[in-house]
Amino acid sequence: MATAPTINDTVAVVENDEFALSHPLWVNIRPILESVSGKLTEEEIDQWFVGFARANEGRGFYLELTAEGELVVNPMVNLHSGIAEAEGTTDLTNWSREHGGLTLSSRTIIRLPDGARAEPDLSWLSPEQVAEFGPVLPRTVTVCPAFVGEIMSETDRLPPLQRKMERYMANGALLGWLIDPYRRRVYVYRPGVEVEILEDPETVSGEPVLPGFVFEVRQRIFALHETAAE
Repeated sequence: MATAPTINDTVAVVENDEFALSHPLWVNIRPILESVSGKLTEEEIDQWFVGFARANEGRGFYLELTAEGELVVNPMVNLHSGIAEAEGTTDLTNWSREHGGLTLSSRTIIRLPDGARAEPDLSWLSPEQVAEFGPVLPRTVTVCPAFVGEIMSETDRLPPLQRKMERYMANGALLGWLIDPYRRRVYVYRPGVEVEILEDPETVSGEPVLPGFVFEVRQRIFALHETAAE
């Protein structure tokens, strides 16, 4: 495509340099997507979306795209939320080095089977998923990680995150965690069963999808937000 547009082409409210998002913003760009339907491959749409995101780096937000054609403008997380994401990703990476698969960073844009582009805070591809890629990892691929996790930040609202988790499960995730450090609660998602709600758990188990993986959520995340509140 031509030079990637910036968010100012679509979201006029962000033209003011002093504007700061207090929560995610949804913008309907379905007409744009429909105008290129059948003309571009998924890889070309990925290239456009990545270019779109890069053109807006440094503006204090990151972008996702829903299957319904909504551009989601997410505020960047604060220091404590960033540390929480790093804690989870580090533990998951260490575990996957022994058990296989791939842990992705929180800024990896994932193309889901329904066409959405998402950036989960935590995500892991199983060895079986990685094997399907062949000997050389592709630059982009349509896949839903076997495990996905979202950590609620101060700018998030619970219902949109719950819908996001439901979307992951509908796209094929085998396990999902929605961690709410403000209520000290973890929502555990599995296919075909009701969401399990853990109240102030000390740890969260990844069984059976992540065998042997136990995340010390109280120490790594809940305690971090306690410190931030003091």
